[in-house]
Amino acid sequence: MKTYDINAVEEQLKTQDTVAYLTSGASMRPLLRTHKDIVVISKAQHPLSVGDVPLYKKKGVEKLILHRIIGVSPDGTYIIRGDNTYQKEYVPQSDVVGVMTAIYRGGKYIDCSTSRLYKIYAKTNRILYPVRWLWKTKIRALLGRMKRKILS
Repeated sequence: MKTYDINAVEEQLKTQDTVAYLTSGASMRPLLRTHKDIVVISKAQHPLSVGDVPLYKKKGVEKLILHRIIGVSPDGTYIIRGDNTYQKEYVPQSDVVGVMTAIYRGGKYIDCSTSRLYKIYAKTNRILYPVRWLWKTKIRALLGRMKRKILS
C-alpha cells in the first residue's frame, strides 16, 4: 500500500476513492500515534455524523487536519474537536476533504464502520470529555499549587 503526505490527500482523492497516509501530531492521541499509525481517508459523503473523523482544511494552516465531529449545527456546519484537545472548531462542509474510514495500527487493520472496539472508544472518548477537561484545566493545576505550597 502506498501512503501519501497529508497535504497530497486532497489531490489524490480526485482520482482515487481512498488514500492512506502516516499520521503526525498529538491531537488525536491515544487513538492515533504520531508517525506510527496509518489512516485510510475516503471521499466524504455528506452529511457526516457525530463520531465521524473528517480530514479538513483550516484557514491559515498549511496542513490538513483530522479531528472528530462532536456535533452538527442546524446550518450543517460541523462542530469538531481532536480526541486530545479541548477547543471546538466550526468547519463548513465545503472545507471537508475526506473522512477517516480505517486505521492501520501496529499492522492491524481497523475498520471504523464495523469495529466494535473502535466504536466503544469513540463513544467513551466523547462521554468522558467533561472529566478529562476538568482534570486538565482545573484539578491538575490545583494539585500543582497545593504541592508547591506544601514543599515551600
